[in-house]
Amino acid sequence: MIAGCIEKMRRDGCGGCERRDACADFLPFMLKARGRSMAGARGTRTGASPFFSFLGEVAKAFEARAAERKAPPRASPFRAEVEKRLEPLLASGEVGIERLARDLGCSRQTLYRRLKAEGITYEQLLDGLRKRLALRFMRENLSVKEAAYRLGFSDPAAFSRAFKRWTGSSPSGHRTRH
Repeated sequence: MIAGCIEKMRRDGCGGCERRDACADFLPFMLKARGRSMAGARGTRTGASPFFSFLGEVAKAFEARAAERKAPPRASPFRAEVEKRLEPLLASGEVGIERLARDLGCSRQTLYRRLKAEGITYEQLLDGLRKRLALRFMRENLSVKEAAYRLGFSDPAAFSRAFKRWTGSSPSGHRTRH
């Protein structure tokens, strides 16, 4: 948004913009900071000064950084290894942190600390893995009963409740929509 406004100001294209008056109030302040007068404002708006170009680039960088923060974090190699070891344990129902830590060759507390350092708890990791697998199983047209078994739920009803919490719809309803 800011980058677009700055680009409009640089091209003198603010004519129909609803924020034009606010920008006009701000422009003298910016020019004063650059040691220019309002007489040079017209030249500045049309690109005579590199200030607006620079300001536009800064705004684009801020907007890109904000978009990066909204993107889901990439899984670290450790987290990927934990999920890889956890997936086969789901069907057996042995998804406790102690069992997983033993398979990874560390203590329960060490696993807890390493996951915490990545900003996630064991329960969040397990829930996220189950959600991703459940969505994949529904795309592959696996039965609700089979999906519940593979994900380590006690019964299909528990799986359906979890699926509804994750997606807002039942597994069969999700399957028909997608």
